[in-house]
Amino acid sequence: MEEKKGKQDITQSFNVAIEGIIETIRTERNMKFHAFSTILVLMIAIFLGVSRMELIALSISMSFVLVAELLNTAIESCVDLMSPGYNILAKRAKDVGAGAVFIAATNALIVGYLVFHKRVAGEFDKFFELLKGSYANVIVFILIFLVVLVIGIKSFFRKGTPLRGGIPSGHSALGGALFTGIFFLTDDVRIFYLSLFLLILVLQSRVEGKIHTVLETIIGAVLGMGITYLFLSLLEI
Repeated sequence: MEEKKGKQDITQSFNVAIEGIIETIRTERNMKFHAFSTILVLMIAIFLGVSRMELIALSISMSFVLVAELLNTAIESCVDLMSPGYNILAKRAKDVGAGAVFIAATNALIVGYLVFHKRVAGEFDKFFELLKGSYANVIVFILIFLVVLVIGIKSFFRKGTPLRGGIPSGHSALGGALFTGIFFLTDDVRIFYLSLFLLILVLQSRVEGKIHTVLETIIGAVLGMGITYLFLSLLEI
């Protein structure tokens, strides 16, 4: 009976530990980011074929980050339980916990840089040459980059949804990007004015549909034009 009880206790311990990890991922934004980054880095490492020792170094570094975040969350929970109001010692405990996460994350970044630097640099050079060799590839890359950037900005301001409303207007940003791309591509002034007219129609439709304000559409268009102009100028297209 005692042996059976011991096995149940071990099983329960595993269950509690797993539940703690899941709860932290579910409720803590930083832990979600760290967990996602860990999975992404491991996938990239396997795809690039890093050595066994490099994979071990990455695994240990990322494990330290996750452990530090778990301990920091535990410290914050205990502090909030014992000291709901402001207390200088409570602040110190939280700051120390956050410092531990920062050190672990910095170490992981350094290890990641040492492991991936040469491989990523080589792949980036190939990607850069691919972009420079094809105008279509550049435009597609810019549009994808803009979509990600707009969603990120909307998440920061927490207004609207990723695909509707909020600042800036994604449709206006894409319209501004295409307008600038056409401007670089053609010397025909008629095409320039036609693309400008289409951009104005896009902005007007977003305002008319009460999806965005005038300011949000203008910001989106300027963002799209600025990013596109920057990329095309850097790539000398």
